[in-house]
Amino acid sequence: MQKQLIISIGTGRSGSASLSSFLSAQKNMLVLHEGRLEKEKIRKLIKWKNDDDELFKWLDYLINYDDNIDFIGDTGMYFLPYIDLIIKKYNNVKIIGLERGKKEVIDSFLKKTQGRNHWYSHNGEDWNLDERWDPCFPKYPIKDKQKAIEKYYDDYIKTTKNLKLKYPNNIKIWNLSNFNTSKTKNEILDFISFKNERIIEKDFVKNTKLKSYREFILKKIKEWFSA
Repeated sequence: MQKQLIISIGTGRSGSASLSSFLSAQKNMLVLHEGRLEKEKIRKLIKWKNDDDELFKWLDYLINYDDNIDFIGDTGMYFLPYIDLIIKKYNNVKIIGLERGKKEVIDSFLKKTQGRNHWYSHNGEDWNLDERWDPCFPKYPIKDKQKAIEKYYDDYIKTTKNLKLKYPNNIKIWNLSNFNTSKTKNEILDFISFKNERIIEKDFVKNTKLKSYREFILKKIKEWFSA
């Protein structure tokens, strides 16, 4: 079987860790989360701009990594600008992702990146420089961090929608709120042509807040039915 390349995209703070965990739980499948290959002690990130050579070196490395793995891939918001190039080189690539509400993404980013601003070019005076993550995001001439993230979110969602229309056989996105259902998990595995036995019943939600909210709702439903 020819190895299937999978690229997972999304704004970030949108369930990508949960998606990677779910996919990697399947037999003969490995989908990294933002370039982290624990076994080899590798962490590979891609710059938002002008990083084509490193991108293709990395994807070729993954495709040739471990002959026992039939489905291989990586997750990263920074793959978005390269989607046309990726599909041109790897025609059968499957590009998937989860989409989360704008307010939830922005609030999560603001909390996660306190003291840093990945969306504005700065010299480290007003914000801490982050040599690892700063290059992974686009830059806007907007000093207000929240407004810059809002612009980033809008641009990302718009670009993703246009790419879905352009490459319907290669790209499909699901809503995060539906991710942990058997229906969505099966749809994802169907889309990437995974035909082996499936692990779909386990709860793969990594975000503890989302998981706690889900558990709260389930508890309330049980209380209503037992009343």
